[in-house]
Amino acid sequence: MRSNKQLVNELRSAPALWMDTAIVVAFENRFEFVGEDHPDPISRLNFLEEQGGFAIGLAGMKPGGVPEGTLFSAQLFHEFKGQRWAQRYMDILRGIVRRHASSE
Repeated sequence: MRSNKQLVNELRSAPALWMDTAIVVAFENRFEFVGEDHPDPISRLNFLEEQGGFAIGLAGMKPGGVPEGTLFSAQLFHEFKGQRWAQRYMDILRGIVRRHASSE
């Protein structure tokens, strides 16, 4: 398992085309995010994990690809790829974003 400092470094080196990139922290019944612009992302991530969250991946907006101009993108951290529970959470997040985008 990587340290939170390593996860924040991965956040800072997210795909160049992504905007508003954040670490996705999954809880049993919600998601929280640690954004690339947070003043102290390591402390925020530590706090969320102390509350029972798991940092499972990155999410961001990718310009182009859809008429509205941006496309939601998310990827699991490599240590969670192939783990069904983590993939299920990411699928839930994608579904929430899709539903929200279609209702606007």
